[in-house]
Amino acid sequence: MVHFTVVVDTGSSDLWVSSGQTIKITDNTNANVNLTYGIGSAYGNIAYASVSFGGYDVQNQAFVHAGKTSDLDGEGILGLGFIGLSEIERQAKTKKAQPIMSNLFTQHPSTPMFVGLALERSTSGEDTSGGVFSVGEYDPRFANVSGTSKHPVTPSSSSRWTLAMTRMTVNGKDHTLKSDITGTQKGQAITLIDSGTSLAYIPSDAVEAIYSVIEGSVHVKTKDQDSWYVPCMSQANLSFTFGSDTYPVNPMELTTPVTITDNGKQYTVCLNSFRTPLDGKQPDMDFLLGDIFMRNIYSVFNYGNSTTSGDDSKSASIQLLSRTNKDQVYQDFAAARKQSLKSYPALFDLTNLKSDGTTSDGTHVDPQP
Repeated sequence: MVHFTVVVDTGSSDLWVSSGQTIKITDNTNANVNLTYGIGSAYGNIAYASVSFGGYDVQNQAFVHAGKTSDLDGEGILGLGFIGLSEIERQAKTKKAQPIMSNLFTQHPSTPMFVGLALERSTSGEDTSGGVFSVGEYDPRFANVSGTSKHPVTPSSSSRWTLAMTRMTVNGKDHTLKSDITGTQKGQAITLIDSGTSLAYIPSDAVEAIYSVIEGSVHVKTKDQDSWYVPCMSQANLSFTFGSDTYPVNPMELTTPVTITDNGKQYTVCLNSFRTPLDGKQPDMDFLLGDIFMRNIYSVFNYGNSTTSGDDSKSASIQLLSRTNKDQVYQDFAAARKQSLKSYPALFDLTNLKSDGTTSDGTHVDPQP
């Protein structure tokens, strides 16, 4: 048996693995597919093989045997999205090419049709490091999620794990939500819960609402970058509400330490982790909340009542259980951030940074992740 380490991705529906290892393929095709993501792509032919994970065996699973990838790390991606989002099924034009979760639930009909995700933090608290992925059962630590609200996938025609956000609050003040998605109720915003994205991509006015309240922040906006440089030891109280349930965000999530070079010397700055969309707009969502939100919750993704008919997004819902104690994480922030910064160069003095990205002596600052 060949083993692959793959990214578990609620933001896509297809499975691909790199072609560097020999796989026992049950059926091969000449159909080539280019799977594109927010960042990066994987290209290869559609093939079929038996897939095993988490104690489940899925027979004759369609996947892309990727001979070429661009801007993607790792050995593959396992998409947990709906059938309607599958590029493999669209290209293959056959139901036998449906996504892996559809086939799993069809081949194992007694398995409850949901998956659970608990993303864990790295030792520094700045990144994601592992977690628990379960099929048809809850992580015992968070079994109380079974009694939480089932937030329906919205809009009903969506082929993604999107919900209606009802509030975004910064330092106790509500930010006015609006949506470009047809049919969204006034004062709400369509939000994708995406385990395949490390950061978050949200409207520019929402980004400003978060970072403009942090004293000492500098907004650098040029043709090459749109970033908020934030004092690394500063924080804000951010929370998101779905339905009537509110989920606070650990202030560690708001900024990401990176290094810059100024006059030949390296320094550390902290950049905004909640950013404007890479291409300016996201066609079927307003907010994309990745790992930096999901580390604060235990999330359960309930599929629709039918996978064989392709209706796995109908009646689908998401349940969320908060893992972040708002008061505790704000108390712990200073010590946690101070500890993580020990592995970085000295902090840069943001009073020397201008909004065009230059320092007081005219040097142009280019952050290196």
